[in-house]
Amino acid sequence: MTQQKCNSPECNLFAEYKAPLSPDNLRQYQWFCLQHIKEYNKNWNYFENMTADEIETFIENDIIGHRKTQKIGAANSDYFNKTNKIREKLFNSFDEIGNKEFSSTLLGSEYINALAELNINDKSAPLEVIKSKFKDIVKQLHPDTVGYKEENIEKLKKVLESYKIIKNHYERFKPK
Repeated sequence: MTQQKCNSPECNLFAEYKAPLSPDNLRQYQWFCLQHIKEYNKNWNYFENMTADEIETFIENDIIGHRKTQKIGAANSDYFNKTNKIREKLFNSFDEIGNKEFSSTLLGSEYINALAELNINDKSAPLEVIKSKFKDIVKQLHPDTVGYKEENIEKLKKVLESYKIIKNHYERFKPK
């Protein structure tokens, strides 16, 4: 790379910084040293030769990146048909995945916490095993079998809520 001299008159320093020649000529550059690029940038005014209306138009177009726009479907009457086909292919591809396979990847923290509340460590435990464990816990905590104890009532509420979460999960992802 060749070294360039600063474009500022009477400056002999090495020029490391480039700047556009003018707002109308942004692709051609002039080179400055650090001190003179700072001065150049302070005095730079891109909108210098524009009217207020031109500046407002520029700002409005800047929102869309100065690209031409058109209404959706205006250029291509088949636009909605094409996008619907893409959408259908995308969402129909999920139908090919069996709910059983799909559900194993969707074990949320709520479901895992519900299993933990029932002291079940196997995330893929069948509903029959979970139901049996649930019934045993309810028998141990229910006021009709062990009498009324406040700590048992609170624990029972948590167990009932956990079982409800698990049941909803199985209903949502039951095999077809």
